[in-house]
Amino acid sequence: MHPEHRGPTVAGAPSTDEQDLQQVLAGVRAGAARLRAVPVYQVIARVDRVVQRWLEPGSPWMENAVQLLGASTGFHPRMLAHALPFQLELLHAAALEDLLRREFGRPSGVDVPQWPTQLVVHVLAGNIPGLAAVPICLGLVAKQATVIKPASGDPLFAQLFHESLCELDPELAAAVAVVSWRGGDRRVENTVFSNADVVVAMGGFDALRSLSAQLGRKLRALGPRLSFAFVGRDVLESEATADAWARAVAYDVSVWDQRGCLSPQLVFVETGGIFGPAEFSELLAAHLQAWLEPLPCRSLTPEEQAAIRAFRDEAEWQPGARLLASRGDLAWSIAIEPEPRFVPTCLHRCVRVQSVADVETLVSLLAPHRAWLEGAGLGVQKERFPWIKALLCSMGVHWVTPLGRMQRPTLEWCPGGRPRIVDWICQ
Repeated sequence: MHPEHRGPTVAGAPSTDEQDLQQVLAGVRAGAARLRAVPVYQVIARVDRVVQRWLEPGSPWMENAVQLLGASTGFHPRMLAHALPFQLELLHAAALEDLLRREFGRPSGVDVPQWPTQLVVHVLAGNIPGLAAVPICLGLVAKQATVIKPASGDPLFAQLFHESLCELDPELAAAVAVVSWRGGDRRVENTVFSNADVVVAMGGFDALRSLSAQLGRKLRALGPRLSFAFVGRDVLESEATADAWARAVAYDVSVWDQRGCLSPQLVFVETGGIFGPAEFSELLAAHLQAWLEPLPCRSLTPEEQAAIRAFRDEAEWQPGARLLASRGDLAWSIAIEPEPRFVPTCLHRCVRVQSVADVETLVSLLAPHRAWLEGAGLGVQKERFPWIKALLCSMGVHWVTPLGRMQRPTLEWCPGGRPRIVDWICQ
């Protein structure tokens, strides 16, 4: 039944009974093997059709997801309606072809007889909703058997997306399964992981350390990362330009409440402009407040509320620091700090604003922490952008983009610096 003919719902995931699991795993292997006979350009076109059905105006699939994910993830429907499409819009046909061209020389490289078909299990993080779309679609394009383990923070999207595949293209859906289990359930994990050729896992250090002990070389780990913003003196020479870039920073902070690995937690303001860190922070504060209406905050747990209060307390008591914060609630917080330091925040629209003398000073600050770097948003004149981007990429930053676009990467972004597909195939 098409989702427009029923209320919000999601089909049940497969049973985790041992025999049922074995059948599911064998089934997705068989489904992927059947895709071997389909030229990759046809697979790409069919994946693209499914994605576009989600992205079309008034899509019942997207509307159903927005209704259901509000309750299961805590995000406001307006945030979901705005940002959930970002997880799908990068999966259009041209982008998928370009990805295969970058990683395999040509898209038809996956059509060769020796192309391996493997069972790839994706253990997802639940920091933001919709993460399942990319591994499902890339797994199909690569003709791999794909098993998705949703996170407790986003238990529904993977099943919703798979349900749309089942209706719109059952042959593609047959190469994908969504299996939910409580992390650490060795009975289920022994079955799933022993059948897997590769396990791609997102998560915190403790979870990844445990999986590494279980899986050894099978594991492709994607751990916590940190992103930042840099605002150059060249865009701080007038209130109009400073305000525009402050709005862009506030937007990147507000989308998904900083819970994405591309969300900026630190804002480095280059000295020498008319607007310094304090003045820029005042503009940033106004825009963080303004974004609350179109992009409301996620509901907070008691632990998250306590973390925000601790962040604010630190800013109030730190010598030379200054706190700007929303009044009467915990919606956003800015710590203006006297010395640059590479320290994460507690997320939830909490940012550190620090001054740096120049780009070279920023690079020196980042150098000891390159293992933790993921993305950078730049607010600079277009003449400076290319060389600053090249410098940051050489420092281990994996996605560099103008501010206001940090949460909308393309498939050119390689999370953790790892290839998107080759990493699953080559061992």
